[in-house]
Amino acid sequence: MKGLYQKYIVTKTNGHPLAEGFESIILRIDGGLYVDACRKGVLAFAEAVKGANPKLCGDIQARVKAYELKELGKELSQESSQLGR
Repeated sequence: MKGLYQKYIVTKTNGHPLAEGFESIILRIDGGLYVDACRKGVLAFAEAVKGANPKLCGDIQARVKAYELKELGKELSQESSQLGR
């Protein structure tokens, strides 16, 4: 297992340069080995900024919920198909 290392190259969508010394951590919420931990981290961030930016908080919460519902739908579909065998 690797520790903390550079895995992604981050750029701004508007083409402007990043601030000097910019550092970030990417939390993948759509899947992957650490998806549960990443979602918890993202939701904790959403709650932390709720007072300053309630729209951002709601958007993050909705995005995570959408992935959870999608996964639940897949699980239910698999269970349903197994029952029909």
